Amino acid sequence: MKPSPLTILALLLPPPTTANTSPPPHNSNTPSLRAIAIEEHWASPALADLFITTPLRPPFPNPQQLIANLLEVGPSRLASMDAGAIHIQVISHVPTAAAAMFNASATRLANAQLAARIAATNPLRFRGFCVLPMALPAEAAAQLEICVRDHGFVGALVDAIVAHPNGSVSFFEGREYDVLWAAAVRLDVPVYLHPAAPAAADVFEIGGLYAPAASGSYSTAVAASLATAAWGWHEHAGLSFLRLYVGGVFEQFPGLQVVLGHMGEMVPYYLWRADAVLSRGQAVSLREVYKRNVWVAPSGIFSLEPMEMLLKVTDVRRVMYSVDWPFGRNEDGRAWMEALRGSGLVTPAEFGGIAYGNAKRLLKL
Repeated sequence: MKPSPLTILALLLPPPTTANTSPPPHNSNTPSLRAIAIEEHWASPALADLFITTPLRPPFPNPQQLIANLLEVGPSRLASMDAGAIHIQVISHVPTAAAAMFNASATRLANAQLAARIAATNPLRFRGFCVLPMALPAEAAAQLEICVRDHGFVGALVDAIVAHPNGSVSFFEGREYDVLWAAAVRLDVPVYLHPAAPAAADVFEIGGLYAPAASGSYSTAVAASLATAAWGWHEHAGLSFLRLYVGGVFEQFPGLQVVLGHMGEMVPYYLWRADAVLSRGQAVSLREVYKRNVWVAPSGIFSLEPMEMLLKVTDVRRVMYSVDWPFGRNEDGRAWMEALRGSGLVTPAEFGGIAYGNAKRLLKL
């Protein structure tokens, strides 16, 4: 039996580590941190058969605790939020198995389960992003409407690619997805493009889309990491956004707002180059779309160096906090935020926007 995507996550993602910057000394005159975290995961019972298996050789010291954290929306999660100074957590489903993208009934049930957990636990401190069956555009649009209208969710977090049973991969710039983008604009909610777990065969047999990045004279674990958490996931999430741009999606839907995690999924660092090449002949430049339609979150990349670069090309009013919990530790995120506050990279008002105000504005919290 091939391992599930949750197994792959536990195997490939680095274990939680302390942020590589130190918080400034405590000053009684410094206001306490109060944050909204927007990429924080859970795993639905509706999709459990696709995700919950025994992890194989994971780097996490306690992989069963990782799975327990993903399944729980309750006191343990709230306690971790308190330790990380997180006032509101926006919960989204952990990256889904490819089969879930074709299973509308399972994603509908998963969204209903998350809504019930939030309502039963603490609706003041939890919000939801819905998971969508992205292989079925019309159904994805219908489920987004249900999530916002009936469940009170504040948007969607979706896998940035769809892996098909035949081994091919598709993106979302086709006209069949117009119904989804129109729904997002009409409902005035963002869509978060999240790295997608590839099919297990792509990782453990090093085939398909990931072969050029992964195959080589090193271990399967190293090859799989190149294909996923170290590089491949982020490359393809950024590519998903770029394909929306060249496909004219933002021209047709200028109000569409998308979120890119992990410091922008490589896009900010190649923005000059991509803009110079891709904007030729376009009605609106890539740089303008990035400025108008994109929001960025760190998602567990707790380093000031990429943050400094991000702020050079990104409107600070469109940068929001995230931990990528439980794959990132809330305590490490808090230390990084305190270091950012004392770094001189942002003003106190800009810091408050990153910590809380920008997400509050985008998600209308």
